[in-house]
Amino acid sequence: LRVPALPVKNLNGSGPVHPALAGMTGILMCAAGLPVCLTRAPKPILHPPPVSKSDIKPVPGVNGICRKTKKKQLKRSKEPPMSQRDQGRGARGGGRRDPRAVRLRWCPSLLCATWRRKAAGLGIKPELVGKLGKCGHMYHLLCLLAMYNNGNKDGSLQCPTCKAIYGEKTGTQPPGKMEFHLIPHSLPGYTDSKTIRIVYDIPTGIQGPEHPNPGKKFTARGFPRHCYLPDNEKGRKV
Repeated sequence: LRVPALPVKNLNGSGPVHPALAGMTGILMCAAGLPVCLTRAPKPILHPPPVSKSDIKPVPGVNGICRKTKKKQLKRSKEPPMSQRDQGRGARGGGRRDPRAVRLRWCPSLLCATWRRKAAGLGIKPELVGKLGKCGHMYHLLCLLAMYNNGNKDGSLQCPTCKAIYGEKTGTQPPGKMEFHLIPHSLPGYTDSKTIRIVYDIPTGIQGPEHPNPGKKFTARGFPRHCYLPDNEKGRKV
C-alpha cells in the first residue's frame, strides 16, 4: 500500500502534531482528495490581568475618560441658509455676476421639509442654481435636495465634485459608549510604556429609520470590545 505525500504540517518537529496522527489524517483525507493542514490554535496577543479601579488613570492629553454617541437631534438654524439679499444679488464667480446663482451658507435646515415648503413659496424654479459656500461648486437646488433625500438624511451633504462635507456626516452605527483609560501593564514590544485601554460598548436597542428594519429590536454581538494601544505619542494620536 502506497500513501501519497500530502501537505500535512507538523509544527515544531513532532510536538504539536504527533507523526502517527498526521499520517492517519493523511490516509483518511487522501480518499477525498483534500489537502490537510494541522496547526496549533493561535494564542491571544494580549490578555492583561484584572485591574482595580484605583490603578486606572486618565490618558494624558485626552480630555475625559468616556464618550457617548446618541441619536442626532438636528436643530434648526436661526439664520436661513439663503437670505433675501443673497437671492437678489446672486453669486459672483470669475468677476462676473450670475443672476441664476445664489450663495448657500450651509445649514442642516436647508434640506428639511420646512425649508422645502419655504423654497416653494419663494418660487424657486428648476433652473435655479446654488453655490456651496465652502468649495464654491454650483448645482441646481433641486439636485441638492435629491442628493440629500437619497442619502442618510443626517443633516449633512457631500459635494460630489470635491467631496467637501457640509454639516456633520454620520453613519448608521447605533448609539454606544467608548471608554478610555491607562492600565499599569505594557504591550509586547513596548515595555517602557503603560497601556491605553479602549472599551467599546453598543447596548441592545431598537432600529431607527436609517437601519434595515426600523422599529425592530437589534443585538450587537461581541460587545463590549477591548482595544489596546501603547501609551506613547503614536498611541495617543490614534
